[in-house]
Amino acid sequence: MNESAENEAGNHWPLTLNFAVVAAMVLVLYFQGRVWWCKFGDYAIYVNEAWNSSHTSQHLFDPYSFTHVLHGVLFFWLSGLIFSRLSIQWKFFIATFVEAAWEVFENTNFIIGKYRENTASLDYFGDSIANSFGDLAACVIGFLVAYKLGWWRSLIFFILVEIFLLFWIRDSLVVNIVMLVYPLDSIKHWQMNF
Repeated sequence: MNESAENEAGNHWPLTLNFAVVAAMVLVLYFQGRVWWCKFGDYAIYVNEAWNSSHTSQHLFDPYSFTHVLHGVLFFWLSGLIFSRLSIQWKFFIATFVEAAWEVFENTNFIIGKYRENTASLDYFGDSIANSFGDLAACVIGFLVAYKLGWWRSLIFFILVEIFLLFWIRDSLVVNIVMLVYPLDSIKHWQMNF
């Protein structure tokens, strides 16, 4: 078997491992006590509510899905910098793994408390399993968009989505990170007067 054929045969592992990561994420979230879907019995796939809603983070997609698209863009960039010698399939696996790990960590009491304490998300009690799955899917979309657009065009895409989110929901991936790491009362006040 030549080297090219061996590389083709070995490319199924990242995809197989992606499915294992998704299954592991779902199981861990289930054992953390996360609900499968919105506990209020609303089966909408998308809700357009971002603040002070018991439906945000309970359906497959919500306005914060766009921040997870940006996770995928970031993971594309970072995997390219840190793991430049790996194939795109392995970089994709790394992005999926990191996003799944974040979804599990995001639903710990520690992070839920941080969101409720430091942001305008006073009604945030964690994601449903469906929402975490949707967030992972959004990250995958972001990774693929960045892969298709390349570095510079995906940077423009990232900036445009950030600006759009700031005007739409007064939040964004960058603001979210700032408020988790170094909360600013001025940002919280601006968000709560929406």
